[in-house]
Amino acid sequence: MTIHDYSQNWKYSNSKTTAWVFRLYSIIPSMKKTLLFVSTILFFTCSFAQRYNRDLIVKWAPGSLISGKFTLGGEYNFKEKNSVELIIGIPAGRNYHFEYDNNTSDLSIKAFSALLGYRYYLGKKPVSGFYFEPYFKYLHHEARGVLIGELDGETAKFDTRTDYKGIGIGAQLGVQFLIAKKISLDFFLLGPEANSSRFTTSATDVASSIPWTELDASEAEQDIKDVFNNIPIVGDKIEVRVDQSSKTVTTSYKGFIPGIRFGASVGIRL
Repeated sequence: MTIHDYSQNWKYSNSKTTAWVFRLYSIIPSMKKTLLFVSTILFFTCSFAQRYNRDLIVKWAPGSLISGKFTLGGEYNFKEKNSVELIIGIPAGRNYHFEYDNNTSDLSIKAFSALLGYRYYLGKKPVSGFYFEPYFKYLHHEARGVLIGELDGETAKFDTRTDYKGIGIGAQLGVQFLIAKKISLDFFLLGPEANSSRFTTSATDVASSIPWTELDASEAEQDIKDVFNNIPIVGDKIEVRVDQSSKTVTTSYKGFIPGIRFGASVGIRL
């Protein structure tokens, strides 16, 4: 998912549990810390606007909470139809409960992102109407969960983790509306992007202390390969490794990943 970001570029099908691998953020900021950070940013932004008489819009993207972050941004109009935009996604933990292999599993996710863009409005008014925005962004996403499924006909519990880091460039087409010249509604309609990414995963069977048999290890490796092969462009480039003694499946990928940015935000013009 940028404000979305998102470029969240992976899709997993309902195959075996070993295809789901995620990693947890080691530190989960509290909501008090998040609110304190937001209040500080708003205070300094308002002070800047009042002192230098600049056209600033402070924005919030509520949809980003789904991907495990609280996204706050600002748009600074420095000349007529020209603006620069800075958007920061602050980690905000989110837990998911979902059904998988007829079992309920839990997943905790968090993300950090930063986006810097130059925006040019295509109409006659500044900070209003359709715009074109090339941008640069960074995304770090981590998660962790114990996923329950079956392996060789037996129940398996996988302590699963993932770590995704990517930097990229993109070009956004969107439209922004101003209500009463104070409230902004910003819609990012379509933003194709190219990312240089590094993605690693691991899944360890913690259901018992009994090592995997060769059949178990082979089935785990093939299950995850079957899922990744369905991913366009990068699926057949993902490396899969199995450690039979530790009952762990790990994967890694480093290289190009395409993405699409879309979403919406609401803001206040200072």
